[in-house]
Amino acid sequence: MGAGHHHPEDGHTTVARLAFSVGIFGLNFFVQGLGGLWTGSLGLVSDSLENLNDSVVNLLAMGAISVANKREPCDRYAYGWHRLEVFHTLLGVGLLVGLAIGVLWEAWQRIHHPVPIQIGWAIAFSALGLLLNLAATWVLLPPKGARLEGDLNLRGAYLHALGDSLANVAVMLSMVAIRFTGWRWIDPLLAVLIVLVILRGAFLLLRDASAILMHRAAFDHEAAKRDLLKLPGVLGVEDLRSWKVCSHLTIATAHILVDAERLDETEHFLEDIEHVLSDHYGVRHLTVHFETPTMAERHHHRFIHQHEAAGLEDPVHLGEHRHEHGHTHPH
Repeated sequence: MGAGHHHPEDGHTTVARLAFSVGIFGLNFFVQGLGGLWTGSLGLVSDSLENLNDSVVNLLAMGAISVANKREPCDRYAYGWHRLEVFHTLLGVGLLVGLAIGVLWEAWQRIHHPVPIQIGWAIAFSALGLLLNLAATWVLLPPKGARLEGDLNLRGAYLHALGDSLANVAVMLSMVAIRFTGWRWIDPLLAVLIVLVILRGAFLLLRDASAILMHRAAFDHEAAKRDLLKLPGVLGVEDLRSWKVCSHLTIATAHILVDAERLDETEHFLEDIEHVLSDHYGVRHLTVHFETPTMAERHHHRFIHQHEAAGLEDPVHLGEHRHEHGHTHPH
């Protein structure tokens, strides 16, 4: 498998989808924001702020993808600038939380001091917002099974658009309820519920971004080992590691014990291993260290992780993680 760090067609498709959504979200921000201020509906205002956030976050995502695709890997940045996706996601989470706090404060004020609402116009503006949010959802939703289905940029934007659509429905229902009951506090209460949905989305994005920063395993290692051990001639899999540079770039390394006497006999093993990890686990850059049974007897793969271990002078300890055999890097 190639060691390419990105698929240009993926980046272009993502940017195109995000660009369309930015225009839709921006238009929806003005429609619902002005509608909320004119009609007095805090629910509309809170949903418009979410549209503003979506537009800004998607603009940041477009910038991050464009920069990452233009900056090739180098000695200082081994995987280029693809991790910008994670940082822009964290920035988006910060914006979400800030907007949520503002809406909660205004909702608290209106629960104690309700304001008049032009119910008919509020429903009309919310219905228009619903159509725009559904259009954004359709634009951002990748085809089932496509490579882009796991793209963190598109997934976050799609979930936001879907949440906005549900919020529009809730706003319209709340206006109907106010019309028949006269309970104007329903509107700020709905704004609070929308904020809770916003905060849940922020938590999920923070969780996924943090997992990438913490190098959480990108796939099930035990399942991958079982699949690799089914390959003819593969006797053992040690020190398997995987991580994500961003949502669409998975890296893996492994020490593979094979039934061979010389390393120059391992080429056909490499092809089989690449296919398994690429096709079933989405690995796009793989580094394999092959070992013969004789080589494997001379050391083990215990990982020394304590910070103070970095200064150890004991050659026995150093030998635990120093491997002077040849490495195979598939390119």
